[in-house]
Amino acid sequence: MKNWHKITLAALVLCFNQVSAQYTPCQQENGVEVIGNSQCLTFQVPLDYLVPEGDTLELFVRKFPSVQKSEGSVWLIAGGPGESGASLYPLIDQFKELFPNMDIYVPDHRGTGLSGKICPDQEAVASTGGISLVGEEWGACFGYMFQNQEYVQAFSITNAANDLKYMINETSGEEKRYVYGVSYGTQLVLRMLQLGSVKLDGVILDSLVPLQDDEKHDLSHRSQVTNDVGRQVLAHFQKIEKQKEVTLEKQLENVLLRSKNDGVFIKNLPKQDLKHLFGMFLDVPQARNRIPQVIKSLYQEDFEPLNSVLEDIQQFYQSYAKYTTSPSSIPLVQVISSSENNLRTNLTKEEVERESEQLLFASPLPQLLAGNSMPVYQRDPYFGKIPAKMPRTLVVHGTLDPKTHLNGAWKHVELLSKDNPVDLVKVKDAPHFVALFAPDAFKVSVTTFLQGNPLKPEMEDTHVKLKSIENGVPTKM
Repeated sequence: MKNWHKITLAALVLCFNQVSAQYTPCQQENGVEVIGNSQCLTFQVPLDYLVPEGDTLELFVRKFPSVQKSEGSVWLIAGGPGESGASLYPLIDQFKELFPNMDIYVPDHRGTGLSGKICPDQEAVASTGGISLVGEEWGACFGYMFQNQEYVQAFSITNAANDLKYMINETSGEEKRYVYGVSYGTQLVLRMLQLGSVKLDGVILDSLVPLQDDEKHDLSHRSQVTNDVGRQVLAHFQKIEKQKEVTLEKQLENVLLRSKNDGVFIKNLPKQDLKHLFGMFLDVPQARNRIPQVIKSLYQEDFEPLNSVLEDIQQFYQSYAKYTTSPSSIPLVQVISSSENNLRTNLTKEEVERESEQLLFASPLPQLLAGNSMPVYQRDPYFGKIPAKMPRTLVVHGTLDPKTHLNGAWKHVELLSKDNPVDLVKVKDAPHFVALFAPDAFKVSVTTFLQGNPLKPEMEDTHVKLKSIENGVPTKM
């Protein structure tokens, strides 16, 4: 077996003369002010760190200078794995307040945003659909992937972790260094820490992913995770429901049955699977609070509340993901998820469908991964392992996270904290992405962490509190 530690270290030494950081003037993106005072960097790094003399790949990083005199840096690592740094631009002011003396760096990890793509032509900003794939671009992109499989296989978590490690060491100097990662970003940060040779003063992990060998919480079980959280939400609302004879659960079961068998009923529904829509509602607290109203209305053949919530969700994401580089890279999602985060690689779409029959809430992700025919890469020795040494680490996690289940995060934290200073803060009722949806609890937790004070193991935030709907009046976003 190859000695990956020595090979990776040698690769980094050999590529020092190849890799260069260059500041370039940043242009405003869609005229959005939040990125107007930022500086842009580009790096040329090895496509594959095991072949440092081979092809290179361009990486993009956006830097937001510190509000006060700089005393170091904080790196914000997006989730996905297909999301670019643009998913964190709406939180820049929030992080400036938390880290006023830090330069903020937001990279587009390989395969996303303005960094090198898996399908360079079809995912280019100037292509027909921009970064998103549209129409004939899908076929052309998949064709390119099959014709360039070695290239595609270089878009691994370990190569991306080497990217991050190098960029931090290259740009952050000897001052204080912090890293924040969310969702898949937590996995990427932990992989970087496995590689070693990067000095950090602290790590903040938001919505921690499960261990890679956690058979109950891997991506093939995402629908089961979503359903478990959805049923918890229903149970909460059922406790405060005046109507006890036909429970919310029974009403939803009836609605879902009709969505499959009642032709007239089906004509009034959106094209998406209703279970997937209810699963999506769990992601946004304001939509989640309207689930009882939507269920009861559909039970009575009133479709307006459902359409209203869908419109509100669409408006929310349009206002949040408003940047040219916001769209997620589906090819990167397929490659990384299928290679490392799906423990049931032989699961078929038919089996996924059968598993979801008894669920009330579901995710489209298992169907996307089932029967994957895209090129994958071989798992390396870092798969399923944890870092041997970690800096002070704060994990913030929602108790109603429908993507990375609290139980999976808890199990991961237990293992990480055996030999490392890792603390978990559970935010009551928060969904995935605590920094976005529970900003007050996030601010208090991070501030306490930075001050070195004892952390509260549980916190509340009014932004994510489960609230009943009075008199049928919906809670607006």
